[in-house]
Amino acid sequence: MELDARSQQFPYASTQLTYHEVGQSSVHPTIILIHGTGGNTQKHFNYIFPMLGIHQRVLSIDLYTPEKADLKLTDFSEQVEALIQHAVAENEPITVVGYSLGAVIAAQVAAKLQQRISQLILLAGWVKTSSVQQLRNTIWQQLFNEQSKALPHFVNYCLYSDHYLSLRTEQQVLELARFVTPSADAARQREMNYHLDISNILADITADTLIVACHEDRMIPLAQAKLLFASIERSRYVEIHSGHALHIEAPAEIVQLINQFNQHPEQYPINQKIQRFAP
Repeated sequence: MELDARSQQFPYASTQLTYHEVGQSSVHPTIILIHGTGGNTQKHFNYIFPMLGIHQRVLSIDLYTPEKADLKLTDFSEQVEALIQHAVAENEPITVVGYSLGAVIAAQVAAKLQQRISQLILLAGWVKTSSVQQLRNTIWQQLFNEQSKALPHFVNYCLYSDHYLSLRTEQQVLELARFVTPSADAARQREMNYHLDISNILADITADTLIVACHEDRMIPLAQAKLLFASIERSRYVEIHSGHALHIEAPAEIVQLINQFNQHPEQYPINQKIQRFAP
């Protein structure tokens, strides 16, 4: 995370929230990035964040997981709302970009703030946790509770596409485990993920929206992205050839999609499937 990124904190409830900033205010909306389960800016936007800052102002929040038994989506979406209030001028247009759980949070923010959000980009998001996703979460939690050495390998199997893994030797695939560090916060977020359902708030989203689905995603079925597309009024839909870890498998393509939609959303007709951009 380079290119003159600046890290700052601001008070929120009884803690200090960290966010990162790159780029300068321009004619384009300010982008706010929201990472996924168990992530942060460094883990999920390491490549994407600085590259986006070349053309516009970009803020990326490191979400805080409250110490409470029953986490709600609003425990995270309200942090993003607080960042907007703290760091974005009232007349400054905003594009909110969320990845995975961050996409669900982004949808919640857009539904709550409505006209305050100009554009919304949902990367590998979902509407209501399916039985398939619940099964994966159950396996993850059991392996985590057992402190199993198999957990990092299971995570990588779910994260990456067959194409990405097939380009590596058996040993190289196994060595990917060293990059996986499951945490107690991630475990608690996954408990929340098990029951997530935002189907009742999607009709409240007024922002121009881009739904990005990963064609080889083992974590989030394509049907979830299509349900988002069907449920958000001013939405467009695009599929990319990637597993769930789009920030690793297709960072340049994601940067291009975000830049083009942030700067020229009018180029893409509402309620249409748009062509995939290949850099």
